[in-house]
Amino acid sequence: MTEKAISALAAALDRALVGQEDAKTGVLLALLAREHAYLEGPPGVGKSRLAEAGVHAASGSPIQLALHRDTRLQDLVGPVQLWREPYGEGQRLRHQTLPGPLLGAELVLLDDLDRAPAQALGPLLRILGERCWQGQALPLESVIATGGPERIDAYADPLEPGSLDRFAIQVRMPGLLYAQRWDCARVLLEGRVELSPGPVIDLCTRRRLQEQARRLPMPRSVQRAYVDLVLRLQRFAAGGMPLSDRTFGCAALRVLRAHALLRGASRVERTDLRALRYMLGRRLPDLTRDQFEELLAEAGRPAAPWLGPSAAAAGAAWGAAGAAGAEPIRARAGRVRSWELQPGARAPGMDEAQVERVLRALEGRFERGYAGLEEDPGGSPRSYRTLRGLDEVFDADPVELIGYLDGTRPGLPRSFRRERRRAGGQVALLRDVSASMEGRLGRWAGRVVAGLVRAGARRRMRIGYVEFNHDARRFHAGGRFFHRRYTSLLELAASSRAAGRTSYQAPLQVALNEFRARAGRNRHIVLLTDGVPVLGDPEVRRERTLARRLGVQVHTVFLGLGEHPPVLDAIARETGGLCFVGQPRPGGGLRVLGLGEGT
Repeated sequence: MTEKAISALAAALDRALVGQEDAKTGVLLALLAREHAYLEGPPGVGKSRLAEAGVHAASGSPIQLALHRDTRLQDLVGPVQLWREPYGEGQRLRHQTLPGPLLGAELVLLDDLDRAPAQALGPLLRILGERCWQGQALPLESVIATGGPERIDAYADPLEPGSLDRFAIQVRMPGLLYAQRWDCARVLLEGRVELSPGPVIDLCTRRRLQEQARRLPMPRSVQRAYVDLVLRLQRFAAGGMPLSDRTFGCAALRVLRAHALLRGASRVERTDLRALRYMLGRRLPDLTRDQFEELLAEAGRPAAPWLGPSAAAAGAAWGAAGAAGAEPIRARAGRVRSWELQPGARAPGMDEAQVERVLRALEGRFERGYAGLEEDPGGSPRSYRTLRGLDEVFDADPVELIGYLDGTRPGLPRSFRRERRRAGGQVALLRDVSASMEGRLGRWAGRVVAGLVRAGARRRMRIGYVEFNHDARRFHAGGRFFHRRYTSLLELAASSRAAGRTSYQAPLQVALNEFRARAGRNRHIVLLTDGVPVLGDPEVRRERTLARRLGVQVHTVFLGLGEHPPVLDAIARETGGLCFVGQPRPGGGLRVLGLGEGT
């Protein structure tokens, strides 16, 4: 009976959408685990169709809400009813909230979550996390939300990883053509897609499946492998934590059990750890399927030298928490920082500490020009101010507006203050790819570039990328040098090839010409190199003068065993930038010898 019901659900999703197997599995896991799912992808890939098919096939009472920049909290939880009642010798105005669509639904489809303004998004995420409203429990089981990719500029602020943590399932949906799924694309031409799939299981069956998933046992060996895998994912994230404590100790365990139920297993096994991949679409966007499989293959091995004793202690500290399912896990694992997994290698330790040191210092400079807020009629409502004109009536507080129109309120009513986040500046990353920049130095430079891209992304900075040796090669996205296509920049940082000799003048000319062609403030250049310039002007005098005139801060990072070129210190000192000197250690790793404005 269980296998038949699950097969019927999977078949309904297959009839509704071609391809997108990961997204379909993610939707099924969310429905069986009573968790929320977030599907991200460009327009036209079937996000809304898949979400709608999932909630209809599960025989819920689905509610579909399309979010936009003017979405208010009342549109989600219900409208406000106003009435007058006698009070002494006069009257007073009373109000109550009528139950809205979100308060009575079991399954909800939220379209365009990334377009919701902060005024509605904050309470919405709180409802999703607590499943209650004003102290009353809600029948809410699962919410399936859709959103566009990060690189699309919109009026709303980009969704932060912390905001999306309420969504245990996070899957990215590339288009079939982009992913080169030509076999699936041909099916679209044949028209073999069901337009409106109906329910395939009833409410009792759905709840019985959810209860079966919740009761599946998880052996201690799987628990230890799970902790080990999460530690390795943390290491891949360069010291970040892809899973919050809430997700690690509660939501992920329910997802693992739901995955075991999908397989028809009687308990959670090691292979069910693959369900974590459906939770990392936005938590670890750079992690590929092959990289995840490598991490999974290494997880749980007894002698992983880079984990140290803390990993074994973390696995032993699980106790009975994993078996209970809903109890938070209290294991505390030591912090492990690294960029790429090298099984059997020494713990990098100081290497990663130096990377963090460089990134923190440069990030502090970016912070000075952090994207602030400015008032904009097309922005998101963030606060209140006094009504200025009749064109703002629809943004006015309804209670105060009625009092003003009745003459019982002496002043003008409050209206939303709409604001838009300003651009956060520009930074050009100049990376040396000459013949000597290979192996360990190249990987270290890649970590710095990737870390700076993430730091710029948090501040909505436009980033340009140049690779140089004896020549300079600039990379464009959408015809622009400075852009916010952060994912493509991370891919470039991970795939450079070393060849040729070194010239400082060529990359600085390219970057400064781009700065000269556009106005702005909070502008930075980060120059990463390991060699002495042998081509062009080694002192780059004209470029230093131009950088000062344009107000561009040039930060230099030199990696190598020899003396760093004095010109790097002069460039940083004259432009108000920072200068770093990193030297490889004899036994492995790198250390920073100089740090400051000049050296």
